[in-house]
Amino acid sequence: MQLHTPDRQQQLAELDARIVVVSFAPLDELRGWVPFFQKHFVEPHYDEQHLERPTDFFSRTRFVADPTLEVYHAYGLGRNSVWRVYGWRIVHAYFQMVSRGRPILKPRADTLQRGGDFVINGEGRLTLAHVGRDQVDRPAIEDVIAALGK
Repeated sequence: MQLHTPDRQQQLAELDARIVVVSFAPLDELRGWVPFFQKHFVEPHYDEQHLERPTDFFSRTRFVADPTLEVYHAYGLGRNSVWRVYGWRIVHAYFQMVSRGRPILKPRADTLQRGGDFVINGEGRLTLAHVGRDQVDRPAIEDVIAALGK
C-alpha cells in the first residue's frame, strides 16, 4: 500500500523501478483480488489523505500468481505458526481495518504461508530481503526505497 502513494510512485518512476506482487492465490482469485484491493484499500487511502486519484493506481505494479509456491520456495519463504498468523498483532491489525470500514475476506488459501519483501536491482542482484514474521511485518518503506537505489 505504501508504495502506491503519489510520492512513492514518483520515486519509483525516477528510479525506473517496478513492483512485482507474487501471490500464492490461483490466477482467477488474484484477478478478483486486485480490483477489490484497489476499491477497498488504495482508493479509500487516497480519499482519507485528500490525494488526487491517478488514472492507473498500478501502472508500475505487476501481479503474478504462484499457486505452486515455486517463487516462495526459491526465496526461502516457509510457513508460519498458527499463533504468528492469528496472534494479537494480527487481530489488532484486523480490528483497525474493520474500524476504518475495510472489509476482511474469508481466506481461501494457505493463511500460514509466510510473506516477504525483496528488492532486485536492474543487474539481478538482491539488494533487500525481508521475510515477515507475520502478515503485518514489512520493512520500512525508506529501506525499500534505499534498496531500489543500490
